[in-house]
Amino acid sequence: MAANNGALMTPTLILTRPAAQSESFAAEIMALWDKPLHIILSPLLEIVPLQAKVTRPHAVIFTSANGVAAAKTLKLPKGLTAWCVGAKTGRMAQEAGFDPIVGPGDAAGLVRDIVAARPSGVLAHIRGMYTRGDVAAHLAAAGIPCMEVVAYDQRALPLTAQAQASLRGQQPVIFPLFSPRTATILNRQGPFSGPVEVIAMSDAVKDVLDCENFSKVSVAVKPERDAMIAETLAALRRLAAVG
Repeated sequence: MAANNGALMTPTLILTRPAAQSESFAAEIMALWDKPLHIILSPLLEIVPLQAKVTRPHAVIFTSANGVAAAKTLKLPKGLTAWCVGAKTGRMAQEAGFDPIVGPGDAAGLVRDIVAARPSGVLAHIRGMYTRGDVAAHLAAAGIPCMEVVAYDQRALPLTAQAQASLRGQQPVIFPLFSPRTATILNRQGPFSGPVEVIAMSDAVKDVLDCENFSKVSVAVKPERDAMIAETLAALRRLAAVG
C-alpha cells in the first residue's frame, strides 16, 4: 500500500502488526495525512490459534485484541464480564458479547484496577504464548485467583524484502511498534543503516529495543492506538518541515 512516492524526501512508514491491524492503521494515517508517504506492510507477527480449553470463569481478562478473537473459540457465555486493557479491546469485547470494563491502556494499570475492585470468583487471562506483565501472578499475589489460558501463538516473521531495502536506503523510515514482542523481533533483524525513527507504544516496548540501531526513539503519550496515530503524524510533520 503506497501513496505518491515521487518526492525526493518522501518518508516511509513500515507497519509491523498482523496484516489486518496494519491495514487499518495505514488507512487511518492516510485519511489524516495529505503529503507524499510510502507505506510498507511488513508484519513481524503471525497470530496462530492454539487449541485451548477453559473451565467457566467468573470473568475474563483481555490484554490484547487478539485475546478477544481467540476467546470466540472457547464457548464462553454471553454477557460475561471482561476486564479489557484499553478502549479498542473493550469495543471488540462488547461486539463479541462480553460486558467490558475498560482499563487505562497497559497491563500494569489493568491489574491495579482489578485489585482495587477485588472481583469475586476465578478470573481467566486469555493470552498469547508470549506475554508481559505477569497478570495472573500479580493477581494471585493480591489474593485474586486467575488462571492463564494460552489461546494463540505469536510467530515471528522476517521483514519483507521491500522493508529491508528501505532500511538500507537514505529516505527516512518511521517504525510504529506496538508490543515488546515485535520490538524483540525487530532487534534481531538489525542493525539498520538508514535514518530510522521508532515510535514505541510504551516504555515497556522501548526498554526492549536496542536503541543504538535507530536514529530516534520516542514513546507515545499513552499506550493507546489514538496516541500512536498522533505520534506518527507528529513524526511525519517533523520530517515534512525538514524536507
